[in-house]
Amino acid sequence: MVELTSTEKKIIALLKKGQQQAEIAEYFRNNERFNINSQSAVEKVIMGLKKKFGVKTIFQLGVAICKVEN
Repeated sequence: MVELTSTEKKIIALLKKGQQQAEIAEYFRNNERFNINSQSAVEKVIMGLKKKFGVKTIFQLGVAICKVEN
C-alpha cells in the first residue's frame, strides 16, 4: 500500500473536487497548516504522486487512486 503525507492526501481530495493546480496552490497559500505556497510546489507533489503510483498522467493517477481506495 502507498503511504501518503497529509499534503498529498489534501491535494488528492482537492483534485477529486475538480480543482485546478492554481486553485490548489491558492488553497495552500490561505491555509497555515500546510507548508506549501506555490503552484510549482503543488506540481512537484503531483509529480511525486505519479511516481509513487507508477503512472504518467493525471488521469492515470486518478484511476490508480480509485483502485487503491476500493
